[in-house]
Amino acid sequence: MIETGVSYFANGWLHHFERDLEDILAHNCTYIVHCFSENEMVFARQRTTQFFQKTRNAGLGCWANPWAVMGLFGGEQFSAFVPRNPDACQMLSTGQRAPAACPSAPETRAAMRLWLDMAIDFGADTIFWDEPHLYIPDWDDLHFAPDSAFACFCPRCRDSFQSRFGQPLPQAGPGQALSLQPEMRQHREDLMVDFLSEMIGYAHDKGAKNAITLLPVDDEANESLPWDRIADLRGLDIFGTDPYWFLHDKDCESFVHEQMKKTMAVCESRGLTPHFWAQGFGIPSGREDELETGFTVAVERGAQSIAVWGMHGNAAWDGASENPEKVWDVVGTTFGKLRNP
Repeated sequence: MIETGVSYFANGWLHHFERDLEDILAHNCTYIVHCFSENEMVFARQRTTQFFQKTRNAGLGCWANPWAVMGLFGGEQFSAFVPRNPDACQMLSTGQRAPAACPSAPETRAAMRLWLDMAIDFGADTIFWDEPHLYIPDWDDLHFAPDSAFACFCPRCRDSFQSRFGQPLPQAGPGQALSLQPEMRQHREDLMVDFLSEMIGYAHDKGAKNAITLLPVDDEANESLPWDRIADLRGLDIFGTDPYWFLHDKDCESFVHEQMKKTMAVCESRGLTPHFWAQGFGIPSGREDELETGFTVAVERGAQSIAVWGMHGNAAWDGASENPEKVWDVVGTTFGKLRNP
């Protein structure tokens, strides 16, 4: 049977979560993706444990998402790790220090293992690796760096690049912008694959399942990661993507079909559960029914786990859908139809 999920964030009240839990169950969800950020790690350990426990007591799957943790995953949160560990941060092609950790730094890996220890010990049964990426300037609304900038040029990465390719990392001259050459792309991929390999394996050895969503971008895009290499990682159970057709200004059916075809090519030969996300935020009024179309196409193309970001059309956050309650109603009805055809 199809598994159906929803992301959960922007609430710290236990009694409010108890009401939301009933609402989530009424909307035919079978798991909750809890956004467990660095803020919760420090200030909401007890509350997070209670949320996780109540999720499992309700018979729902409990997924933990490292929401924007160290700037390495999707999410709208600032990192506390970054200002405390400047030498562990990514360096951009412009020479700027990025507000994101470098996956090669020992401090980064130690902090990620700490996050995993907490998430699993608090009760998460699945770790959701949400859009892992090196720093993407275009995502930063504060316009910290030009969109053409990319990482990583930190001393560790310079040493490993020199060792791997027998040449130094390229360096831009005054007023110049570097382009992403094949060797640099390979270095970036290796950096993320090695990091994810260690962390997914660590979570697996602690008894958790691992799910990952990679960005639905072309292989040539700066932020792309190698789907096949990541799908081969030990301990991975669930693999998918999030073709948000509203966000990318794409046709719903064709974009979902294209990305599910790519997802199934990765999952089928490896026995991975195909996973699909739909956008619940920023949906224009009158287009809510496209969610049913997107979810239905995804399931018809092989998705076994589907989820929406987030509940009530993301009404608790900027970028909410224009008619958030209609969005949430369509999600609940569609999940019910797909789970009980």
